[in-house]
Amino acid sequence: MSGKVSEIKAFPEKSSESREDELAWLRAELARETALRQRYETQIRQFSASLPVVIWMADADRRVRFVSDSWYAITGTSPDQHESWVFTMHEEDRLIVPGEIHAAAERQERFAIEYRILKADGTTAWVLNVGAPKFDDRGRYDGYVGAVIDVSERRAATETLQGLETRLSLALDGTRVGVWDWDIASGDIWLSDSALAIQGYASEEVKGHAAGFAEYVHPDDLAELLRRITACLKGEQPMVNLEHRLRCKEGGWVWVAERGRVVERDANGRALRMIGTRTDMTEQRERDDRLRWLAAHDVLTELPNRGRFQELLLAAMRETDARGGRMALMLVDLDHFKAVNDGFGHDAGDALLRRAARRLRDAFTAGSVARLGGDEFAIILPDAGRHGEEVMALAAQAVHAGTTSGEDPTESTASVGIAFYPDHAENAADLVKAADVALYAAKQAGRACARLYEPRR
Repeated sequence: MSGKVSEIKAFPEKSSESREDELAWLRAELARETALRQRYETQIRQFSASLPVVIWMADADRRVRFVSDSWYAITGTSPDQHESWVFTMHEEDRLIVPGEIHAAAERQERFAIEYRILKADGTTAWVLNVGAPKFDDRGRYDGYVGAVIDVSERRAATETLQGLETRLSLALDGTRVGVWDWDIASGDIWLSDSALAIQGYASEEVKGHAAGFAEYVHPDDLAELLRRITACLKGEQPMVNLEHRLRCKEGGWVWVAERGRVVERDANGRALRMIGTRTDMTEQRERDDRLRWLAAHDVLTELPNRGRFQELLLAAMRETDARGGRMALMLVDLDHFKAVNDGFGHDAGDALLRRAARRLRDAFTAGSVARLGGDEFAIILPDAGRHGEEVMALAAQAVHAGTTSGEDPTESTASVGIAFYPDHAENAADLVKAADVALYAAKQAGRACARLYEPRR
């Protein structure tokens, strides 16, 4: 088998002049790119120097290629001091932070992490390091760009505030006063342990947030609480100051005094933060209610006293004027009450008064029964009907108000005087006088009976 071998021709060699020209061109291009890169880095450094943050860039192999001069201001170092960024960290943070940053880089995700760095003078500074992946023109991962911010002052302020809050919470432990702190932008509400204890909760049982606080407020109090909070946020009122009810963990309601004030606003006056106290007012409320009750009631019989009777009488007269018709006033005296007291003692007399009060209250549920003092009672019937006979029939029940079934030496009947408004008087004082005249007539008639007021002719 025979064949012909083709002749292989070599490319003509370049002349030495051509090679020199090409090298010169390459050197020129390299110099131009270097100049552009240097100018670019200079511009970046000049720009970043005017920023209160450190700008940094890293390649795909996590090697830091650029750090702005602000880094040296934070650390107190100089550009000729080359040290791995890992070793600038506090030794406690060095065990955790690099792993978290590397893990984010492996996933090509953004990260934001706070940690401590060691400064040249031996002190530490808190920084916030944020980074984001960058990509080249073809969309390929090309490393990270990020910023480091010195947050030492903010951390110090936060730690100081937390220390104050801790000391305040410790001081309030065991008291019925709690503290709350509302971050209005986020809605988060911090509640001290003592604030939560007022409702019977522990700190881990409640996540404080403005979105859910309404479910703890009594429905009858919510609208007013929101109105006052809104007025305070707008600057229309200097503070929130009111008492309202909160739902307890075990059910029921607790009264609290809420005090709050806006402590931080932005440049436009928008409220950013509100701090306040919450005081358990339940016992105080109960004491106040008890004092108010005692001021208006007779302790022995638990009926309204003479002062409260005057209020009830005036209210019934106003209602009669508005509605029309008439009302009746009955004055009731227990017969021979002094003999019971003298013969059987004050305990027996007190028992008789309590029994009479209970019977009158049960018999006249549609009216108001009061004890005027001693053995004298009053009954207000707001709707007395048209005929006096109806009221006289009711009065028969009052006549036997102090009696019980069986043989009881402390049994007693009653004398009753009745007057109508507006038939027999135009004002409360004259109405009481008319009923008293009728009561005197009942006693003159032999007691144990009821008499209707008869105007003098």
